[in-house]
Amino acid sequence: MKKIISLLRIFILILPVGLNAQVDAELNRQLRGKQNLSDIMITVKDYYKNPETINRLGTTDVNRNLKRWARYEWYMSGRLGPNGEFVNINQKIFDATSKKTGSISSRSNAVQSSSGSWTPVGPMNTDNGIGRVDRLAFHPTDPDIVYAGSTAGGLWRTTDAGANWTNLSADIPSAGISGIVIDPTNPNIIYILTGDGDSNIGGFVQDFRYIRLSIGVLKSTNGGANWTKMGDFPGANYSNLLGYRLIMHPTNNNILYACTNQGIYATSNGGVSWGLNIGGGRFFNMKFKPGSDNICYTVNSRPDFSTSYFMRSTNSGLTWDTVNSVTPQINNPTNRVELAVAPSNPDRVYLLAGGVYQSGPFRFRGLFLSEDEGLSFNLQRNAPNVLGRLTTGLDQVNQSDYDLAIAVSNTNSNTLVTGAIQVWRSSDAGQNLTYSGNLHDDIHDLGYHPVGNKLWAATDGGVYSSIDNGNTWTSHFEDMNITQFYRMAVNPDDYIDLIGGAQDNAVKRKTGATSYFDEVACCDGFTVGYDQANSNILYAVNNQNISRSTDGGDNFNTINPPNPNLPFAMSMAVHTSAGNSIFVGESSIWRSSDGGVNWTSSLNIRGGWFLRTCPSNGNRVYAAGGTQYNSNSGVLRRSDDGGVTWPNANILSSNPGFSANFTKITSINVDPTNSLRVWVTIGGFTEDEKVYYSSDGGANWVNRSGTLPNVPVNCIAIDNSNNAYIGTDIGVYYRGVGMTDWVPFFNNLPYVPVTDLVISEAENRIRAATFGRGIWSSDLYSTCVSDLSVSGTLEGQEFYEASNSISSTALLLTSEGSKVQMRGGNEVLLQDGFTAREMTQFKAMIGPCGSGGVAGFRISSTDSSVKLPSRQYLPPPGGKKTMIHVHSTANNEISFEISQKQNGETDILLTDEAGNIIYQKKFASSQAGKWQNSINVPELPKGTYFINVLLDKRVEHMQEVIIQ
Repeated sequence: MKKIISLLRIFILILPVGLNAQVDAELNRQLRGKQNLSDIMITVKDYYKNPETINRLGTTDVNRNLKRWARYEWYMSGRLGPNGEFVNINQKIFDATSKKTGSISSRSNAVQSSSGSWTPVGPMNTDNGIGRVDRLAFHPTDPDIVYAGSTAGGLWRTTDAGANWTNLSADIPSAGISGIVIDPTNPNIIYILTGDGDSNIGGFVQDFRYIRLSIGVLKSTNGGANWTKMGDFPGANYSNLLGYRLIMHPTNNNILYACTNQGIYATSNGGVSWGLNIGGGRFFNMKFKPGSDNICYTVNSRPDFSTSYFMRSTNSGLTWDTVNSVTPQINNPTNRVELAVAPSNPDRVYLLAGGVYQSGPFRFRGLFLSEDEGLSFNLQRNAPNVLGRLTTGLDQVNQSDYDLAIAVSNTNSNTLVTGAIQVWRSSDAGQNLTYSGNLHDDIHDLGYHPVGNKLWAATDGGVYSSIDNGNTWTSHFEDMNITQFYRMAVNPDDYIDLIGGAQDNAVKRKTGATSYFDEVACCDGFTVGYDQANSNILYAVNNQNISRSTDGGDNFNTINPPNPNLPFAMSMAVHTSAGNSIFVGESSIWRSSDGGVNWTSSLNIRGGWFLRTCPSNGNRVYAAGGTQYNSNSGVLRRSDDGGVTWPNANILSSNPGFSANFTKITSINVDPTNSLRVWVTIGGFTEDEKVYYSSDGGANWVNRSGTLPNVPVNCIAIDNSNNAYIGTDIGVYYRGVGMTDWVPFFNNLPYVPVTDLVISEAENRIRAATFGRGIWSSDLYSTCVSDLSVSGTLEGQEFYEASNSISSTALLLTSEGSKVQMRGGNEVLLQDGFTAREMTQFKAMIGPCGSGGVAGFRISSTDSSVKLPSRQYLPPPGGKKTMIHVHSTANNEISFEISQKQNGETDILLTDEAGNIIYQKKFASSQAGKWQNSINVPELPKGTYFINVLLDKRVEHMQEVIIQ
């Protein structure tokens, strides 16, 4: 069973889902055999620049498709092998986590530990979409209970008709859920089929691990509290296995069918063992004739979607016959076919066939109806185009390989709805079709609840319902925190406010003590930031634009630099001490000092990977990038004059200590009190190439990867003592000054990739943006306690340590993914009542707190600690009321600008590195606004100093002063 637990790790890797761009046969042909990310992206971009492609799809959908390819580029560029090659990401994650301990922590144990105590921030509700949901399932007797399977946030259940949702899979790695079955005789028995089939739009995507692959079926016997992985599919190639649907036999609950891209697998013993029912292609769905336990139907196609079939069985799927009368009508769509049966008229079967490209433009293949158990079909309609985007149905858009659905009312066999990009409905068996809007684009599943006949929809934005067959819709987002965030930023004046850029669900903003996030800028959000001098000014990278708001986010206006080809994944950094100043990175670096009205470019200075401005030195900027965003090699540069010049050609491989084999820099951060202390994180799957540190601005480097597992590191946050937190594809780790290795810091954090980390040290909090479970918050790392008692119920991923003793009476639940670890300085005492059940991995160790060695069970490194200056700066509670920005230091005259938010008494202090006051200047009555001044200190020796601004005797801000 231990091996079974480890296998569950295969699918925790998540790429931004939603590459639902239509990939037709010609693009597929051009991409075949390409094994280099740069070559792939060049081919894709050339294809969509082709006038023939633009004429066929239209400019709007060409741009949409390019945007979705850009997501692929963003994700894959940080997850390549040591030489920039494509790798089996899922296998790499499995290899790394099989050596790793610690996972998420329990929901029932409230013990505070040094390893994090994460709680959700949100969004728990929002407008216009919260995250992607692929599958729905219904309770057999309760109309208020619905199950929803997301692609990045696991399985969810509502017991109050969508008013609130509860996650049922928090303690296992988040799965791409493609099928859900509830046992009608015992609803506590739940099965889920893993593997995100909807994102599989072509063989090359599957080969490049863009999607979550399947590890088979998981089962719960207690309503989702615990999960067990069931038997393997015999002969399945798990390196490219995908799921589409899971079906239970109507009269024998031990018989299940799993529809996959490698055939239909069946079990007769509740999933303990499986057999291949039928192979030869991808099977999208399977339905039994209502009231029959023998007659059933399925639809399938070849792996490249080139040929589709409708098949029928009269012996519960033991053998299948192709229905030749309908096969020519649905054959050769470039997309899939979906089916539905009519509960009130058992002989009726509907087929919804995707589009086809032949010698002319795209054509919707059609909606078909059988009145004789699927023996023959008639075409009901093949217009308007119900697969497209326009409400008129007059466009030629089609992405039905990504999203296609059809459902028939339980009470009226003439009433049906179809789903693709939009929802359409019919009341006359499909002879006429009417647009049904008011819900998020991209419909992955439609279904009528068997009790009450309410219609439900699963979309890229979340779950919706309708009580009038799709005429009007109600959203159901409450508590379903499944948002996929790329980046976030925290309000410098009020740490409870924040914004984040979400995939396919816009730029989200939270204001005040709420878990509700509102949408403030459309489409795909990416990098975001607050102006440090005026928190009403916000910046966002969204939908290939740079946007700015001057009213706290209520309204955004585009402020693009004069570059017509801005990429999707632009890096951005807001100046840390000068208002209205931002930097944008792509193939060149653009900077603006007037809020984007005017821009200056540092041509060919690569900054597309990451930009970082320095809290203690507003004139120092770090930039990382390659010639293209997907380049597997690049440089790190430093500017010491606010981005005007970049004299450091490369402060990585050109200087000692940094490996030349890194794949890509994913983030940069600096000690807030010393801008020369710089950290970088590395993506990809190169062993021991995860984190590097320099104490001298990049002149020399130390590898601080330690025993981190071999997974991509996505982000890093540094506190005022130069302690580091990193976010990886499998959680957060911490390394304090003086530690020789990393320790887990992910108790209670869901098992999803962490894409951004922000520290609010004045409130002792750290926040994490995740790609699939929204934003979370924890206290900062705490000093190890002497003695710790751990009790209650533990499950998932947990790590506890104490300097002297740990005692425990805890119960470690039986569940896939449970890994618990305890380390005591002198003892770990497992007292009467302590229980670790089968399938739970538990490890007890003796060792000092913070000594590392638990991240991956490898020997820890011995890099030296960092000596801090005696003087520290901590941002004041409530945010900075006054900021200081150093303009120049010529001839020992220090010129500066003050940005002041209220009238008061201002003091300027100049200190040395030891904190000794060298000079003081007082302004007894200073005014709100911006004002400039200077101080002169004759014969000041060369070196680093600190200039501090105080407002009414409260330290507000500090900046470095470099005297050369």
